[in-house]
Amino acid sequence: MNNFIRLTATLARRSQPQHIRHYARQGPPRRLPTEDRHFARPGPPRRPPTEDRRFARSGPPRRLPTEDMIYSSRSLELLKKTLEDKKTKLKEIRERYQGVVSTEPSEEDTSQKTERNSNQNEEETPPVRKSKTPDLTPPLFVAPADMSLRLPKAIEKFEQPKDPHTLKIAIIGSPNVGKSTIVNDLVRSTVSVVSVRPHTTRERVSAVMTSDNKQVVFYDTPGVVPEKNISRLNRELVTASWKAIEEADHLLIVMDCRKLLKHTLVTEDYIFQRLEDLERKVPATLVFNKMDLVNPADEKLQDYENKACLRYPHFVKSIYTTTQAPRNGMPELRSHLLRLAQPGDWMFPPDMKSDRSVMGLLEDLIRAEIYETFKLPYHIKQENAGWTEMENNVLRIDQNLIVNKPGLKKMLVGTQGQVIADITQKARKNIGSALQRRIMLNLQVKIRK
Repeated sequence: MNNFIRLTATLARRSQPQHIRHYARQGPPRRLPTEDRHFARPGPPRRPPTEDRRFARSGPPRRLPTEDMIYSSRSLELLKKTLEDKKTKLKEIRERYQGVVSTEPSEEDTSQKTERNSNQNEEETPPVRKSKTPDLTPPLFVAPADMSLRLPKAIEKFEQPKDPHTLKIAIIGSPNVGKSTIVNDLVRSTVSVVSVRPHTTRERVSAVMTSDNKQVVFYDTPGVVPEKNISRLNRELVTASWKAIEEADHLLIVMDCRKLLKHTLVTEDYIFQRLEDLERKVPATLVFNKMDLVNPADEKLQDYENKACLRYPHFVKSIYTTTQAPRNGMPELRSHLLRLAQPGDWMFPPDMKSDRSVMGLLEDLIRAEIYETFKLPYHIKQENAGWTEMENNVLRIDQNLIVNKPGLKKMLVGTQGQVIADITQKARKNIGSALQRRIMLNLQVKIRK
């Protein structure tokens, strides 16, 4: 039955005309576009001709001025009259509300001025003070800092005190044990820059502590590097510590208590090995720093102190200090070092805290904020572009940060300049406190060409 139905349907379909079968199978044939259907197609309309496009884009051609468009003499007179009326009204307003007289007064103006001054003298009204705001607009031309700011401070002649005592101390220790923090606390000034990253101090820094007739000069040195890591760093960073020992009268050996208990002691063993090999045995003081980060009752600290005294028997005293305020142990260390001073002439004036250059301190403060933000050893070179004295004892500093790669520039600048803005704000506060004046700091990141 099914085959019969299927056969009858096929015969009926074949009996139909050909055009009906075509529509039933594929639909009507597509009509070709004609003139009346040209703009009915989807899509943008047809572009107008060239002349119409010219007027649609820029409008009709501009008309040249003719004689009827030129201002007549009468209109010019009206314009002059209105301008004079406006000037007189402005003068009246100024005289009424601000008491300001025009620069070219007439006879009537002078008479009014004398009458007004006489009335003011009779009433004796106090003058109104106008607050002066400093002009902090950036200068058109800026010049970099001169050579006097780049060189170490010159020591001028000064008068020696009665019975002067002096002492030169070299501070030795592993990287990031708190040597620069101890120096800043002893001197009570920002002499050495402090950051989380090791080797923030990259050269020897001289700091001066003066009390009564005694003066102590500290040589803050970079962290000691073991022999296996010497090839990775520059020569000055490696040899600065041992050169300072040759000039020092006393040594300050700083140890990190947390590292002594929880880490290997490769650098500490190297330090004691070099101390044992010294031809001139220099007396020393052993300082255990960061005691607030460990248990003070730990027996390992006492054992290490005994071993250190056996390896280098020239230790005078051992002092324990902390990192958080109040700095426990610092008054004891200060008084101990002042007692060790020997008779001798002072090297620096009493009001001098350090001999390092202003530009060196400035670059270290900026570099410390960069290390605090990224905590990675990126190579960034600094270049001073402007050092401008402004009003009200304001100093404007323009500094360029030069990097090697565009990717590092993007990291320093940050999204919408947020990273470099935070670095600038923090560095500006530190530089202002170090130089004791108001600072305007402008940092710009550039790529090395």
